[in-house]
Amino acid sequence: MKKRIFLIFLLLCLVAFGPQRFLVRATSPLESFLYDDSLANSWTNWSWNTDVNFKVIPGYTGSTAIAANFSGWGGLYLHSNGGLDTTPFSEFRFALKPTAPNQKFRIIFYDTNNQPTANGLEISSFGGNPITGSWTLYKIPLSAANAANRQIKGVAIQEATGYSQPTTDIDALEFINPTANQPTKDLTIFSNGLSSGWSNWSWNANLNFGSAISYQSLGQWSGLYLHTENGISLANFTNLNFTARTSGSGQKYAVILYDNNNQPIGNSVFLANFGGDPLPDSYKTYSLPLAGWPGGGQILKGVAIQDISSTQGTLFINNLTLSGNSPAVSPTPVPSPTPTTSTTTPPASQTPAASLPTGQTGGFSVANGKIYQNGSLIALHGLNWFGFETDTHVVHGLWVRNYQDIISQIKSLGFNAVRLPYCPDSVQGATPSSIDYSKNPDLTGLNSLGVLDKIITEMNNRGILVLLDSHRPDCNAQSELWYTDSYPESQWTADLVSLAKRYAGMPNFIGLDLKNEPHGAATWGTGNLATDWNLAAERAGKAVLAANPNILVFVEGIGDNPACQDNNGHFWGGNLAPVKCTPLNLPASKYVYSPHIYGPDVAWQSYFGASDFPNNMPGIWDAQWGYLAGTNALAPGEWGGKDGNSGGNPADATWQNAFAQYLTSRKICNSFYWDLNPDSGDTGGVLQDNWTTPWNDKVSLLQNYFNSCR
Repeated sequence: MKKRIFLIFLLLCLVAFGPQRFLVRATSPLESFLYDDSLANSWTNWSWNTDVNFKVIPGYTGSTAIAANFSGWGGLYLHSNGGLDTTPFSEFRFALKPTAPNQKFRIIFYDTNNQPTANGLEISSFGGNPITGSWTLYKIPLSAANAANRQIKGVAIQEATGYSQPTTDIDALEFINPTANQPTKDLTIFSNGLSSGWSNWSWNANLNFGSAISYQSLGQWSGLYLHTENGISLANFTNLNFTARTSGSGQKYAVILYDNNNQPIGNSVFLANFGGDPLPDSYKTYSLPLAGWPGGGQILKGVAIQDISSTQGTLFINNLTLSGNSPAVSPTPVPSPTPTTSTTTPPASQTPAASLPTGQTGGFSVANGKIYQNGSLIALHGLNWFGFETDTHVVHGLWVRNYQDIISQIKSLGFNAVRLPYCPDSVQGATPSSIDYSKNPDLTGLNSLGVLDKIITEMNNRGILVLLDSHRPDCNAQSELWYTDSYPESQWTADLVSLAKRYAGMPNFIGLDLKNEPHGAATWGTGNLATDWNLAAERAGKAVLAANPNILVFVEGIGDNPACQDNNGHFWGGNLAPVKCTPLNLPASKYVYSPHIYGPDVAWQSYFGASDFPNNMPGIWDAQWGYLAGTNALAPGEWGGKDGNSGGNPADATWQNAFAQYLTSRKICNSFYWDLNPDSGDTGGVLQDNWTTPWNDKVSLLQNYFNSCR
């Protein structure tokens, strides 16, 4: 009789709830739902640029699902003011069903400051692209988003194409730990084939993935780079292991690990220090202790083996694994979030917690002359990549290479930030030229703004900070003032505000350089509304920060000024001496002074010919802008030259070395080198004329500066 009653009860449950839902709920050992037929208690809707309906039939499980209609970069954002401790959980799961093809999404977790825990993750990396009209269940490892073992306050599913999308159904959003108390096993990256979830992000190399990886270097500093979006906690492992042999003698290599922001973890580790460099006659086994890299609890997203010789030989790699073990963590009770009222405000505008460093806000901020991202100190190892400010309306070099490959090389050379100059037509959707679409097929049919979206999205997803620079008013030549007869201040401000809003969903969009190189008629602190650059920067800066309070504004100096300046020759945008008399009236935590400084290759100044050159330069730099270091954030937006290459003035190499030493001595660790492009007439670029091979002397100069400046 009891058995019959139980069977009847089971049948009623299956009828009421459906077999799929009944079984899912029964087999999950530890879970916390955000939405299952209805929004869980204390979770509220903070979605942005998205119409959300929480009662739609049918659902992935049960009777209802969420229907979301996304505008470009919009997000379904579920928020708990009390927060949730993710320590007991290892995954976040949800089901998604699009109603139209080619829909793309990313997932973002928000911390107690309502700031992203990491860059948004493309959900296609965790189960493929969603299938039109069908449910796809996605399982996101919390470690991949830096959301494990911490307090979070929100989860967002963001539209990732930048365009409005038809209805997308979303259901069964939950935190879960199905494998609690299971020990960590060795993790295979490559063994007779590349493991699922890993992809090839190598640069300047020919790769063949067979029974072993054949990595042919195409030049010094090339790299075999294997990447996963499924971030891996290094705390679970003790060693990186692989076997290797070479095609010839004299080949030398280093290993680089990349973190959750796709930035190098510490310094390179040289194979020569761990049993010697690989040899051509037989495979050598390497087991590199992960203790050789700082931060054992970091999240790993990439492993690179870089050629540090000049042989351009071939390296053969196999059995690439992470080994080690860690005890399982016993689950702890999940705290009940404190109830809160509903709001539709996007997370970008929420008030930060008081735990941030003094004087800071969320997103990007400035305190004590330093720059922070979400409360963490950062240094801008920056590079300029120009083209959007020219009549091609696109970054240069795409007639030679794929843009993603160029971005990979930028990262591999040690840069974590890129300044992109633009002109008005390019950000208003002009027709681009000088693109080889066979090398860049996903740019086909896009206007200049669409290409800019692609470039910024790729950099953002790779962990590269992006600074947009209002460079020219007409895509042809520099202007002295921020406006011209054909480009009024109102349009200049409107373009800045539009960009601030457009890329507000990009966590690595650091801000806007308001105007490139004011000079000539431009003044500072005279009280003339028509020419005072400081007043114009204040007007535009306040408009930009009102549109996007999470970013920074970069303000350059001017040329010569009628008063309050030193008597030395100034470069355009390089004179900030008048700030002593008239500081900027902007929020102290939201702006960066960004002078431009050059040497003999760009324009001759009398002090380059002084008998004590270059020892005379620190005093000149101090007077013009360096005196601000320590009290204000400084990030030179342009500096560089041919450095003695390609017919440059030999004194320029002396100047660049002196300048890098000056920046280091003044602890000015943020700057943007001019530039990547070899087609810069007076400076050349980091890359040589083939758009592939770097100038090693420039790379060494910059890497030494990046590594020594603290």
